[in-house]
Amino acid sequence: MEFTTAHYVFHYSKNSTAEKEIDEIAALQEGCYSFISSCLHTNVKGKIHYHFFDAPEEVGRQYAIAYDNNDDEPCNGFALSNLKSKDGVNHIFAVYNDKVKCVGFHEDAHIISYSLGRPSSQFVREGLAMFFDRYWWGIDNYSWTRWYVEQQKNPSVNALLENSIFSEYSDVLTYPIAGAFTGYLIERFGTERYVEFYRCSAEKGTQAFEQILGAPVSLLEHDFLAYIKMFQVRGEIRKLLMKDTEE
Repeated sequence: MEFTTAHYVFHYSKNSTAEKEIDEIAALQEGCYSFISSCLHTNVKGKIHYHFFDAPEEVGRQYAIAYDNNDDEPCNGFALSNLKSKDGVNHIFAVYNDKVKCVGFHEDAHIISYSLGRPSSQFVREGLAMFFDRYWWGIDNYSWTRWYVEQQKNPSVNALLENSIFSEYSDVLTYPIAGAFTGYLIERFGTERYVEFYRCSAEKGTQAFEQILGAPVSLLEHDFLAYIKMFQVRGEIRKLLMKDTEE
């Protein structure tokens, strides 16, 4: 079944949770699209095709098909931009059931930001998506990062910019740190300059830090960590962090 809006085509199965809640889903995603586009001053060509599935195993199979590999591990969602798709269309594949509703800013931020360019660093790409998400498992990016810094478990930003190193760590660690660092850059330099950096990063990689932001990664990270240490993690959030990182 399909449901079409100004910027999306939603695909879902009959009698699925997605079908029952498609009006709410469509309103949410159109709102996300509008906000992301206004922040980044860009739009995508054509509609984004959202494909909803009941289980992460089904989304994992779609990932394997899309990228022609055997990596069909279960996942909740992924974006396939027109730069990578076989049909030249932007796609998002996501789990949507009674318990898991993989909608909101994240995957849409990937698709929309790629109209500026696609940085090679996963840290940069996920950082922008997590900036719009703000939260991971209900805890904000800054609290996650402050916790990791306290526990001395945070790898250096310079290291995480390398995809081979980024993939060695759990998403629970890398994604919130990337989101917090991106938030810091946007708050410090402004959205327009960050967009210029993102576009440059797609062409020149880590050289974009010095070329656009005027400082090497090491100095930006030093200032970022000093900024993070100014925040206090509330007691109830600290208990959740302890629980989540122990599991």
